Amino acid sequence: MKKRMNTDRQDNEITIEVVCRNLPGLYFEGAQSAESTKKEKVFLGIQKGEEVIESVRADQKEVIFRPTFRVGKQPDGSPNFLGPFAKGTPRERFFYLSWGVMDSESRFKMFRRAKIHLNHLTWEQIRSAVSGSRPLKVVIEMTGHKGDPICGSVRHSEASSRKERANWQL
Repeated sequence: MKKRMNTDRQDNEITIEVVCRNLPGLYFEGAQSAESTKKEKVFLGIQKGEEVIESVRADQKEVIFRPTFRVGKQPDGSPNFLGPFAKGTPRERFFYLSWGVMDSESRFKMFRRAKIHLNHLTWEQIRSAVSGSRPLKVVIEMTGHKGDPICGSVRHSEASSRKERANWQL
């Protein structure tokens, strides 16, 4: 029996399968402002609340995260993504993938992060995923055009001409 989504309720849940490909590797050297930065033993994780969790070494070919969001309805009727992974205002929801290194006590120390936007997702796409009992899926190339870890806003591939694009498979 297929699940039916009630868009008037605040407890609809959806999982997003975040497939991170082409990670840049364990070492990164780049320019931040006027200073040169060198990072060794780079990790990638997903931000939940204020904490980065599920961090993995950045020398893997592919990493998959599966954050879950509650989906409510905004006053204009559009989806509002909620929960500990959701960041930003209701009109500009996103989640973070964070780059960091481990300190001497194995604590994650973030040095940059990528903002993965959600505001282009529609109720039709969400309902389709929920009724089929499958997650929404996004594939993201994690290495920037200079060979560095991507950062800043990463938007839906049709909405962006930048290399840092999210290919949503809806």
